[in-house]
Amino acid sequence: MNSQVLSSQTIELERDQVSILGPKLELHNCTVISDTDGQGMVFAGLRMHGGIFDQKQALRNFHFQGVHFLRVRFMGKYIGCDFGDWEDMDRSSVSECDFSSARLQDCRLLNCDMKGILIPKWPCFCLLNPAEARDFVISQQWPKKIGLTLDIYTDSDRECVAIIGDASVLAKESGLSLSEIRALLQIIPGVNIVD
Repeated sequence: MNSQVLSSQTIELERDQVSILGPKLELHNCTVISDTDGQGMVFAGLRMHGGIFDQKQALRNFHFQGVHFLRVRFMGKYIGCDFGDWEDMDRSSVSECDFSSARLQDCRLLNCDMKGILIPKWPCFCLLNPAEARDFVISQQWPKKIGLTLDIYTDSDRECVAIIGDASVLAKESGLSLSEIRALLQIIPGVNIVD
């Protein structure tokens, strides 16, 4: 799909196919239903304004590059995904989006204004400006698995304005309860938890 403007339509990205969105594709208040993995979708110049991006199977280690999301509501599960762009916001961006209905784990938001972005509820958590929390994180004693995760989260460039993690994964990996994980996370500068 390219070189068109679509409104209030449903676009399905099917499993075992490669879907190329763009160049010069605009979706206004559309619903994108993705049943594919990262190898099955290519963004070559997409602007999505409003609407829903619903990821039906867990999407792993995917960079939403070549796409601009504005006021889009995300649903589904995202693991290790990047939203926005490390260097060129003219190439990719995320703005005023709603992730409250999605499940995010180890996902980064790049070069964006977090004031307009809704994050998922607990057990997901958001670490704002992770690079700024680096000194605090390395100065503390953490349970091994949590310390390793926080070390990775905060060893980041300033273009990464937020990382969203999933405390239920940390609990499973560390053997700690969700309430113990929450107590540890809450002392970190920049942590945001939504109930």
